[in-house]
Order: sequence, then C-alpha cells, then structure tokens
Amino acid sequence: MKKIILLLALGFLCQPLYPQRTEYPQIGAQVFIEPGQTDKQIDGFFRILAQHGFETARIRMFGAHMLRPDGSWDFTLYDKAFDAAGKHGVKLFATLFPPTDELGDVGGFKFPRSKAHLLEIAGYIEAVVSHFRGHPALDTWVLQNEPGTGGTGPGRNDLTDEVFARWKAAQKTPAYDNGYLKADFTQERFHTDFTTWYLGWIASQVDLHDPAHHKHINPHQLLDNLADYDFPAYEGFLTSLGVSMHLSWHFGYFTRAQYPLGISLMADIIRSGAGKNPFWITEMQGGNVTASGREVLCPTAREITQWLWTGIAAGAEGVIFWTLNQRASALEAGEWGMLDFQGRPSDRLTAASEVARTAKAHKSFFREARPVRSGITLLYNTESLRTQQKNAAVSDDGRYEGRKASATMKSLAGAYEAIAAWGVVPEVCEMDAYDWSDPQGKTIVLTNLVALPSGAWERLDDFVRKGGRMIATGLTGFYDQNMHCILMDDFPLRRCFGAQISEYKAVAPYFTIACDTPATTLPAHLWKGILTPDKAQAIAMHGDDVVGTRHRYGKGEAVWLPSLIELGGWHGDNKGVADFYGTYCRGQIDRAPLHFSRPADGVLMRLMESPSQRLAVLVNKRPHAVEIGLSRALPASARRLCGEASPEGASVRLGAEECAVFLWDKQAE
Repeated sequence: MKKIILLLALGFLCQPLYPQRTEYPQIGAQVFIEPGQTDKQIDGFFRILAQHGFETARIRMFGAHMLRPDGSWDFTLYDKAFDAAGKHGVKLFATLFPPTDELGDVGGFKFPRSKAHLLEIAGYIEAVVSHFRGHPALDTWVLQNEPGTGGTGPGRNDLTDEVFARWKAAQKTPAYDNGYLKADFTQERFHTDFTTWYLGWIASQVDLHDPAHHKHINPHQLLDNLADYDFPAYEGFLTSLGVSMHLSWHFGYFTRAQYPLGISLMADIIRSGAGKNPFWITEMQGGNVTASGREVLCPTAREITQWLWTGIAAGAEGVIFWTLNQRASALEAGEWGMLDFQGRPSDRLTAASEVARTAKAHKSFFREARPVRSGITLLYNTESLRTQQKNAAVSDDGRYEGRKASATMKSLAGAYEAIAAWGVVPEVCEMDAYDWSDPQGKTIVLTNLVALPSGAWERLDDFVRKGGRMIATGLTGFYDQNMHCILMDDFPLRRCFGAQISEYKAVAPYFTIACDTPATTLPAHLWKGILTPDKAQAIAMHGDDVVGTRHRYGKGEAVWLPSLIELGGWHGDNKGVADFYGTYCRGQIDRAPLHFSRPADGVLMRLMESPSQRLAVLVNKRPHAVEIGLSRALPASARRLCGEASPEGASVRLGAEECAVFLWDKQAE
C-alpha cells in the first residue's frame, strides 16, 4: 500500500503531455459488450461502425465479465471485440471498469472502499492493461467512467483516513485572515483533492504497465459537478479531457429547444478545462430512454446533426455516442442505442454518418481549424459553487431559483444565452485559470459569483485599471472564500466599481428594472442590490433606488448590476438581458468575423477558422422558419456543407429545426 501511494505522490504530477490531435473530428459510438453476444454480433457492431464512417468506438472493460471465481482472468469476450475493431479499422477508447455489481451499479463506483479494495483495483488494472496494451486497435485508456459525485465525498475508511491525514498535514495556513469566523470547507476541498488523487493514482497504475497510450476521463453532470473537478491538475496525467452529455440525464437546466446552447456551453467549459490538451464529447445521447434518464427523450435525426455540428464547431476532437447497440439485460436494457432491435441503422445513425463523412471530406480545413475566440469570457469559481451549495442545503425549499445550488451556474448559462443571441459565443473559464496578463480589448463577466476570494481582488482591480471591462451581476462579491460578507466592510472593489452596495432587498420572485443604458427593461429575480455611487454613473433604477452603475476606472470600465437579471430572463423574456450584454460587449461583437445584426433568440451560431478559411454553423431551434440578419454578406463562393439554407445578401433564411453549415475562403471576404 505504501508503495502504491508513493507512486502517486512522486509520479503522476510529472507525467508528460501527449497531444492527441486528429486530422478531422472523429465520430464514434459505444459498443456495449456483454456475455451472451455471439461472435457474429460483435463483428457486426464494428462492421456497421466502419460502414457509417465511424472510426472510433468506446468499450467498457467490465471486470465482472473477466474475473473468475478462482481469481484468474478470462479475456476471451473482449479479445473478440478488440479483434473485430482492428479488423474493421476502428480505434478503441477502453474504459477501465473494475469488478462491481454489474446489474445494479450501472455507472461504476467513484472511490475505493478501502486499502484492500485499492489493491484489488490495482490488480485489475495490471491484468487488463498488460493484456491489451499491445493490441493495434487500442487508442486510449479512459481511467474512470464519469468521475464526479456532485459533492458527495468518498466516505470514511482506512484509505481515506490515511490520505486525509497526509493531506491535512500538508495544508498551509492561509495568508488571508480578517479575524472573523470562517465557514469550514475542509471536507469539500478534500473531496476535490481526493478525486484528483484517485484519478492520478489510476493514471500512475496504467503507466506502470502501458506508458505509451493516451489517457482520458469524462466528467458528467457538468454544471452541477464542477466543484468536484480540478482541471489544471488533470493536465499532469491526462492526454485529453472529455465530457458526458446525456441530454436525458444532464440537461435539466435547459428546455429541449436550448439543448444546442447547453452543448455549446459545456463544450466551452471542457475546452477551457482541458488546457493544452484536446477535448472530446465522450458520451452523447444517441437513442431512446424508457426507464433511464430524468427526461424521457429520443433524439431526432435533425437533433443528432445539430448536436454534432455544435460540438465540432466548439472544437471537439471527437464525439462518441452512447450507444451503438443497446444493452440486453437489466438496468438500461433496450435503451440508448443507435441501432434498432433488429440491429439495423436508425435514422439517427444515418444522420451522424453524414456528418462524419462531411468532416472527413474537409479534413484540410479541420486539420488547422480552431473555434473563433470572442474576447468575452464568463468566469466562475469553485468558492461560489461551494458557498451556493452550502447555503442551498439550509435554505432551498424548491420555491426560489436564486436559492438553489444551481443559481450560480444557471446565471452563467443565462448570460451565455444572452450573448449568444448576437451570434457570438463567449468563452467560459475558471477564474484561477484565466489569463490576466493582457486585459486590453477584453471583457470578463461575473454572473452571480456569490464568493470572490481574497486572491482575486487585486487581479480584478488590475484588469479594469489596465484596460479591460468587467461586468458583474447578481450577488457577485457578497462573500469572501470564508463566507464572510465583504459588502459590510470596506468593500475591496469599491474603487474599481466606483460604488458600494447599501443593502440587498427582497422584492418579488420576478420583477423588472428600468435601464437607460441601454434603454430597455431588465427582468430580475428575488433581490435587488441598492447601490450608493461614489464616482460611478447610474444606468438602472428600481423606483428611487440606483440598481446599476458603470464606472471608468483607469483605462477600463466596471459595470455593476447587482440583481439576478440572468435568472429573471431565464424564466421569462430574455430580450432585455440580450440588449444589456449587446451594449456592454459591443466592441467584441463588432470585431467578430460574423455576427447577427440584431439578437436572434433561439438561433445559435458558432464560427471556426483556419489560416485560410472560415466555417459557420447555424442552428435554428424555433418551431418556424426565420430570416437572420448578418453583420455582412457571406461570400458568393461560400459552400453549404449541411442544410438547405441559402444566404440572401446580408441575411440567411433557416427552416424550423434546421442546421446549416457554410465554409468559405477568407480571401473571398
């Protein structure tokens, strides 16, 4: 046991990065392997993938299928799957899945139960990795299926007690101490670090037996589980980062019409979290659910096309559907598949195949293509997520959106939607990972970040003073990292904002604010923050109260609207919020290579570019055709890769549920 822990402590943080670049986006699907399948069936699954242009598959390496009662290993079933994949030219993402209750533990355990269990896991990894490491079909080891528990810690046992003692002894006394009581986030911080510890330990065990192949994980329920993850630390032992996007399970924030928006948002979070590594959508819902999922849903063929092109335009190196074939028995039996029960391709598989072939046909573009960066970044931080979760545990009775644990990330999603209505998608980044070095011409948005840790105060002040624009909404800055209300003292960002908050007042579940810059009505939820300006200019009022300001500070500007406008717009008319962001992000919107001439709610556009070409993906989620005004006309030579839309001057007409993709040469602009 000491040897295993020492290997982690000294090894995994020093692992090199292995860029896993592909020439064009890879489309694939999970092939579900289980006892009872015939050799013909297994071969047929991979044959169908190859026939449809799918060059990647994911396979779950069920330890329960391989471990025999006498402790020996029988790999026969999975040898057949690997051989079939190799025969048909399909590369495999092999998900490590140590022995567990196969029938009742569909997603797998997230933490070891004890030191003895850790040794059993090590034995499984040694057996499986050593056996399959030389197979030509193997591409990537997925270290764990869907790490993350949404705040549920690993629990007490001899392993966690030992790691916790060592972890606690290594903690440094915080430099910031204002003398007040401090909320205790010890368990939350340990949970995040233990998750990193365990994932890094798995990586170190894989490297003992196979240091050559790629390593990957797929976080899930992303907007709820973000506080579980330390993405920068993962760069030390991963070669790519992924995400699960089961619309039935993971998209509770969104209506069905907002699903492409949610895919775009989550892809941006993971692309940022991946750092220098590529990112994948490791699981995308491919079929119908009956007993599974929170939302009963079967994707349409058009939705599959929309979701794929949205992920591709966000920069995903690949998208893998869950699943090609349905599991046959027990939980999830007969669900999720892209084949019908007779093994025939569904319209969903045919639609995905068309996208796969189109991407491959234009690999000269995708080889060097990257998402167009907007210069607008929505920031989040772990301190706000944990604080909101702690408050929700005692105050959320289900009536008020602003009191839910989701309030911070749903506010961010509301700002994302409002900015995207202009045809420009913002980036999303954890505050500590943001590049603060050059604020000129950039805008950062802090939506309902209830906790601003002391380490961020000077960075935020400098960002504005040196030429950036900061927009803050909701209860941003209510607390520091210790849940001390910093609005009651000498507010550390008072000079930057040119104002301070006198108090927050509960108004109504939903109310409106009169804004004069821009001239619009803003929706709001629950509370208004009443501002006392020092040097700031009032831009919004509620009755006689100043509730919004803007302040020129140094070379930049700070805009403060301390009411939950994004949550107000999320459940009502979002036009005022789009007008607000359209005004204060105007510089970045106008600098975009292409954007909408006016807000287009329900229509998403994403841009990619290579050194010589641009690609635009447009998705219309309105139930009727729309005419979208563009900032300029597309070149007459623009090629349509998907859809039926045709540009007409500086506009494009999109049919209901249409996804249109255009590619053109920059020199033709």
